[in-house]
Amino acid sequence: MRKHYHRLVVYDIDYPPFLENRAFDIELMRQYPGAGAIAVLAKRLEESGVSMATSDMYLAGDITADETVVLGNEVTRYTRALLFDRGLKGVVCVSGESPIIAWGFYTGLPETSSWYDHLVLFPGARDLATGTGTFHEFRWPYPDLTPHPGKAWDERSLLAIVSGNKRAFGWPRPAFDLAHPKVSAGRWYRAAQARVAQRQNPWMQSELYLERLAAIRHFGGTDGFDLYGRGWELPTSGVDAAAQSAIDRSYRGEIPPHDKVDVLGDYRFSLCFENTAFPGYITEKIFDCLVGGTIPVYLGAPDIADYVPPEAYIDFREFGDYPSLESHLRGMSNAEAERHLSSAREFLGSDSAKAFTEAAYVELLARLLLGAFEGQR
Repeated sequence: MRKHYHRLVVYDIDYPPFLENRAFDIELMRQYPGAGAIAVLAKRLEESGVSMATSDMYLAGDITADETVVLGNEVTRYTRALLFDRGLKGVVCVSGESPIIAWGFYTGLPETSSWYDHLVLFPGARDLATGTGTFHEFRWPYPDLTPHPGKAWDERSLLAIVSGNKRAFGWPRPAFDLAHPKVSAGRWYRAAQARVAQRQNPWMQSELYLERLAAIRHFGGTDGFDLYGRGWELPTSGVDAAAQSAIDRSYRGEIPPHDKVDVLGDYRFSLCFENTAFPGYITEKIFDCLVGGTIPVYLGAPDIADYVPPEAYIDFREFGDYPSLESHLRGMSNAEAERHLSSAREFLGSDSAKAFTEAAYVELLARLLLGAFEGQR
């Protein structure tokens, strides 16, 4: 059945679970960190007489509109068809993905940053986005900054980490599946491309997946440490026997997305290592810790102190090795811990923290998109 709208925003996304307009299903999107904002945006635009459709639905040919613009999530297989074949106006391009994951998008920014009027990206991408689009800093759209109480301090275990068993750049090389040789060859080819790009781009050389493994290797052999996340029940390639033993000893399974904050509240500290060290690349990880009432041990954005008060977390960079970090954590007094937790609670109630909310992100996107329909750039 054909549908006609007055004003339409095409959401250019290429992630299969979000296609066929599923990106606007709030319950589904809440299962993916940061993704709920798009479903909220759809409701917000609907209040202003603007509809949304995913790019696959629009290009299927059953949707028309008097006025149509594009909100792009990076660059997809649909982007050129939307912007060049159909001649639609690219208003906003966003990315909340790590530059070492979406490295192809980041390396293409000198060209693609002219395809849109506005770019909403992590601050470290500003120097890469040399096109004509206006740059806006992406702040992670956290849904609710209300602090959770957590367990009493004396009842908590020492330390947790929540992380998937992943690596950057497909390395070590993906296993070759003889039953699916074309798929495996494609994975090897993409991994090789990523390794070449990594050598050419300094901003791709600060991945932290291996640092997480080093932390697990150390703390997994100690008491009071638990590992959560997807995929650790499988053998971890490229690690030695001591690291695999630490993983097996500390792994406690996967946490459902809605339970993560409450689980973190059972621990005094949480290792909060981002995927990469990139300016302004601050994700839900540190906010999960602050809201959950655990003290984050942070490693990631080199400029984290510009966004989050240093008293609210422990800066991993201040420690020379894991034994000294462990000694600091185990020796922390209740009074010192309360200073960290109090600073976190104060920050969560501040205007600075409100910039990292779903509401702030939705209002930014709504303002830019609605402005485009009114002829504003």
